Amino acid sequence: MIYNVSQLLKSAPGATLDVELDNDDDLNLQDGEAELAGPVTGQVRLHRTNQGIFADGMVTTAVKLICDRCLSDFTTPLTFPVHEEFYPTIDVTTGAPLQTIHGEDAFPIDRNHVLDMREAIRQNLVLALPVRALCREDCAGLCPQCGKNLNDGACDCQPEPTDERFAALRELLVDAAPDAGSGAN
Repeated sequence: MIYNVSQLLKSAPGATLDVELDNDDDLNLQDGEAELAGPVTGQVRLHRTNQGIFADGMVTTAVKLICDRCLSDFTTPLTFPVHEEFYPTIDVTTGAPLQTIHGEDAFPIDRNHVLDMREAIRQNLVLALPVRALCREDCAGLCPQCGKNLNDGACDCQPEPTDERFAALRELLVDAAPDAGSGAN
């Protein structure tokens, strides 16, 4: 995920370089983001632009998550795009420092003309994580009384009594339901 791009920086805008992602480098995921459960693979095309290098590709990995309903660990594959611009900090021909006009959020190419994609991939991985992590689509969750994982079977808890203050609202729902036996076509 770390590439020397000095030759690409010397090329005219429009030149490209195809790179294969290697899993030798650590993504440094933060606590609570996710845990990698497999290698990070993919292909990225580096495009020389007027201002720097545009990285465009697809990344695939497996991540370990915690189900939001039953709190079980599970592993899921994750494929996400990477579309990021990297800007040089040193002129490749003169060695003179370049003025950074792209702000703090821009991804730099270091003084040795090395493009480090780890942070860009980490940020895109975090954005690709599901908003609601479910171990499976029909996850039953936990029993609200005893905490048993209902995916493993029903528990022996009795249902909580209904709040009678909402009885009038329940009757409205029953009255609003279409009559199933009317036979209207």
